Amino acid sequence: MPRKGKGQKVQTATGQGYGEAKMQEESQGVVALPDMADSAVPLMRPGEVAFNRPSERPMESVMTPSNMDMAVATPEVSRERRMKVMAALPILEEAASRPYANPNLRNAVRQMKAFVGNVEDLFQDRGE
Repeated sequence: MPRKGKGQKVQTATGQGYGEAKMQEESQGVVALPDMADSAVPLMRPGEVAFNRPSERPMESVMTPSNMDMAVATPEVSRERRMKVMAALPILEEAASRPYANPNLRNAVRQMKAFVGNVEDLFQDRGE
């Protein structure tokens, strides 16, 4: 079912090369879009179910970690990234050393120092 008439309109990105927008329009006109009306996941709206309803997972402990906790991505620790963090540290260390500095700032500075690690190995000639 092409995108003519009802449904989603054909759209192209701006700033493309010569002929690319036409190809994009043609490809959108050929591919049928899925019917979004029959979604398999029922939507829950606020107020539809009682707040004090029974648990949907009675055999699961409330202390069980969710799947969201395991999906946290850690950034790549490259030499360039460590150098950028190290460049910002002097200013942040000064702000964190003040008597009434925010504890969250102090904690962030501690984490940045731990991230940078040993500074001497950043400046060693690797012989590459």
